[in-house]
Amino acid sequence: MHRVRASLFVSVTSLALAALAPAFAEAHTIPGGLTLHQMSSAADVIAAARIERVGPEPRGAGPLPPVEARILELFREGDAKVGPIRFVPHRHADESYVAGEEILLFLERRRPDAKDAAAVPYESVEAIADRIVLVPATRATWIDATRAYAALGKGARSGDPAALGRVTVTMLGSQEPRIATFALRDLTLAGATPLIGEADVPALTALLDDASRPATLRAGLLMELERRKLVAVGPSWIPLLRSAPPNDRVQVIRAAGARAFVPAVTAELVSILEKGERDAAIAAARALGFERNEAAVEPLGRAVDREPDEMRFAALGSLRRIGSPSAREILARVATSHPDPETRRVATTEQNLLDARASAPPAAPAATSPPSSPSTGFGTKGVIVGIALVVLACYALFFLRKGKGKPE
Repeated sequence: MHRVRASLFVSVTSLALAALAPAFAEAHTIPGGLTLHQMSSAADVIAAARIERVGPEPRGAGPLPPVEARILELFREGDAKVGPIRFVPHRHADESYVAGEEILLFLERRRPDAKDAAAVPYESVEAIADRIVLVPATRATWIDATRAYAALGKGARSGDPAALGRVTVTMLGSQEPRIATFALRDLTLAGATPLIGEADVPALTALLDDASRPATLRAGLLMELERRKLVAVGPSWIPLLRSAPPNDRVQVIRAAGARAFVPAVTAELVSILEKGERDAAIAAARALGFERNEAAVEPLGRAVDREPDEMRFAALGSLRRIGSPSAREILARVATSHPDPETRRVATTEQNLLDARASAPPAAPAATSPPSSPSTGFGTKGVIVGIALVVLACYALFFLRKGKGKPE
């Protein structure tokens, strides 16, 4: 009977945890998932330290052994002292700290009831793979940035938009690409919070025009400025597309595809399609597939007769996404008369997808839906959490009764 109950609990709990997985994923630390600001905000202790001892690898799936480091400089002391400090690391693969390595440490106090909490009082905020290694060439840059974020405070105290905005604008201009990328992610994660405003536009547009900056960073910053309605949508993509170095150009072209509804952006992408090198031209063929983007139909129609086949297939996919009568005509022509059999097959597939989309039944009108009841304030996630708590309570009760049933 106990086995049946236990099996039932496992099944129900699995369903509850599966439903809660998205909520857990939002809070879970993943590789590359934390910015410098987020690590600083979460940490009780922030320091520059040198790794002195790394314990042996655990057998099987055991916990990682503590790491010992010597603190060189404290930026947030908590209750730490300058000297050796022990902490529990965490990782997502087979990374390990390296003895002698100088790094930035972001440490949280462990729960008092954690095993060995007295001897090993801290755990790392960041995963091992995300550690920031301090080297002479960039050490001062990282130290200055960490001091700035540490000064914002811990937890809720770090939430002042004006203060965070000032630091974010400064860090976007950092010569250290990783610091600038962290700042861009902070800006994106802030959503509608006004971290930047009109007064910051001159400094930020100067970054957009600086060809020495990574093109992908400039593209991300431009999208954020457009989203916040601080610059006009479209025009700034032209110089960015033209100045992007070969290694970054494909990524910038993909990003520019989100602005293909702007005629000037479409014209620039068409120019890349017709005159650009192979990978950039293929990326442009894909980026031009914006619904009803009629200006791209003729250039894409010419691209279906070009080599390599990846170019032809990209053009055919974009013609299907455009979906206009002229785009349909080209798909029909290629499907019946192109000399390459594989290209004819792909064109036929794209044609069928377009026809299926056109013949799909319309969605039921919203008026047929029953009126919604007033909100209780919990929402779907709240209901799921409640279910999970009930299940866990039943689990505890089950084992309590089981324990009482045992002979003394």
